[in-house]
Amino acid sequence: MATKELGNIPHLIDDDGWTEPESAANTSYQPVYPYNNVKQTEAGHLFEMDDTPTRERIRLQHGKGLTFVEMHPNGDQVHKVFGDDYEITIKNKNVLIKGACNVKIVGDCNMKVEGDYNLQVEGDYNLLVKGTMKTRSVGDIKFDSDGDVSISANENFGGQIRMAASDSLYLASDLVCGGAIEADLITSQTRVDAGTGVSAGPFGFVSLNGGLSLGVPVAVPGTVIAVKSGLFGFSVTTPFLTSIVSTNILGVSVGFYDLLNWAVQYSTHVHPVGSGTTGTPIQKPVQTVAR
Repeated sequence: MATKELGNIPHLIDDDGWTEPESAANTSYQPVYPYNNVKQTEAGHLFEMDDTPTRERIRLQHGKGLTFVEMHPNGDQVHKVFGDDYEITIKNKNVLIKGACNVKIVGDCNMKVEGDYNLQVEGDYNLLVKGTMKTRSVGDIKFDSDGDVSISANENFGGQIRMAASDSLYLASDLVCGGAIEADLITSQTRVDAGTGVSAGPFGFVSLNGGLSLGVPVAVPGTVIAVKSGLFGFSVTTPFLTSIVSTNILGVSVGFYDLLNWAVQYSTHVHPVGSGTTGTPIQKPVQTVAR
């Protein structure tokens, strides 16, 4: 069975690749007397040794079942069974084919190996399944490649790759994703970096032991550091946090912890203009937060 290229993926051509050769003794070329030596029994079993020049052949044929073996002048052999065929080897069997091997099975193919099954391919290995393909292993399954491994699911018309494990899916390398990642929970043992931004739902950002740093490259555990300069002409830096109160920044009500509220309302200063050389800043008076 030959192959053809379809894009970059070779596909098998659905043809036989061979036909049964015609016998040298056919309707156009009959055996010539006395070269054809024939032995035939009462039941019709036939044994021919044909010495007809250029059409020498040997044929052994069953009288009723029509099963036969025939050797052709060029050295070809045809073994045709008109019923079931059984071949039993008590010991080892060795097969050497110095050419192509073409096998076509019109029905099902069932193979059972009671020992190990070892397959070695010196060239490419192309497998085309036009139906559903299922693979099951009672033990572990390992895929090793000295090169890249590519898995695709209908890239042109949309497909899904599903993986399920009762325990976990472990990747011992970086994960590069060209689309979105959706998960019930994402946990990082070290850090999470975002190129454009990070958003949170109604429960916000929660850290039991770490800190939150906005505008500063290092976060201090147990603290929130938020630095914003230039915009509206003020900057904010908050140390550690205790209880929640409410504050007002430029007419917008924002919920913060009281020390963040203290820093925004009483430890900030305002420049006369938004940017550039602005002159002496105006310091807000320090007030006491009522509890």
